[in-house]
Amino acid sequence: GIRARILETFVMLFLLALLILGIVWVASALIDNDAASMESLYDLWEFYLPYLYSCISLMGGLLLLMCTPVGLSRMFSIMGQLLVKPTILEDLDEQIYCIHLQEEALQRRLNGMS
Repeated sequence: GIRARILETFVMLFLLALLILGIVWVASALIDNDAASMESLYDLWEFYLPYLYSCISLMGGLLLLMCTPVGLSRMFSIMGQLLVKPTILEDLDEQIYCIHLQEEALQRRLNGMS
């Protein structure tokens, strides 16, 4: 249900934030030589917060760019199946053509059986 999806979303966002924080921490440790202590995590939070925000925004944007086309195509295909075409917009020539094709197919079946 919807509750499970909300919970899954929060868990995935939390894990993504931890992943980004870990990547930024490792990157800052590689750049800065004396960043191996636990104090560096506080320094990271204190001084690299805009950098961390930018990294999270970049990852979110990339994730959105990767997942949106699939989600949009699936959404439109599902909505296309659920929605009914208005009768005003129906093509009568197409319906008549389909009926003639069905009639010809039935005639061939009847001729093939007799």
